[in-house]
Amino acid sequence: MIDTPFAFPDGDEIPVFVEKMAGQVRFFDDGAFIMHLLGRGVSLDDDRKTKFIRNLAEPNGVLLTDMGELEIWAPQENAPPAFAKYMATMLALSRWEVDQNGVSTDTSLFLDEVAMCLKAWKSGVPLGDGQDFTGVSGHVYKMDYQFDGAAVLAIGTHPATVGATAKKLLDIRAETQNRHLKILLIIDDRRDADTAKSEGLILDSLSNVMMMTQLQRRAQAYNHPH
Repeated sequence: MIDTPFAFPDGDEIPVFVEKMAGQVRFFDDGAFIMHLLGRGVSLDDDRKTKFIRNLAEPNGVLLTDMGELEIWAPQENAPPAFAKYMATMLALSRWEVDQNGVSTDTSLFLDEVAMCLKAWKSGVPLGDGQDFTGVSGHVYKMDYQFDGAAVLAIGTHPATVGATAKKLLDIRAETQNRHLKILLIIDDRRDADTAKSEGLILDSLSNVMMMTQLQRRAQAYNHPH
């Protein structure tokens, strides 16, 4: 295994394994990228959902195997360019993930903050893991938390995130069995309150929108009653 200074948006190290065989060298991830995405709640249960990985990998000569491994083979003397192509693929996948989240490495930190505030706001109410919901398209979406009878989703204000969230909520809402589902959407408005407010107005028809600053105030009010 080769150590590199590179990491995925949530801090997981980008994996690089190397093996030599009959004058050939192979750089591969041992299935770690797929496992990383599954750990983030990304659904990858058919070829259609892994197509984006192949689209980013194959131009660099990197293949996604049936075992879910990303790999590139090269003659031993061509190891440096093969390594560069492998790293270019992994960094492209990391960038893709950032675009999906619409935020940088602080996604998990924001989710932790939301969890703390929800617990402080209603201390007697248990905070559960997010459940999966199937949209009318058949896509399965994982929510961040389950709290007080509502599915909770926490997002930033990046346009890619807002667009993806609107699409996700529309898909979920269009499925008959989700018609009465309560969704609490928490938007991080601390960096750009104006953008958060306008995005909140768009998403308000699909969920119950609360700004992070509002949630923080409620959490503090509960902790410090007058």
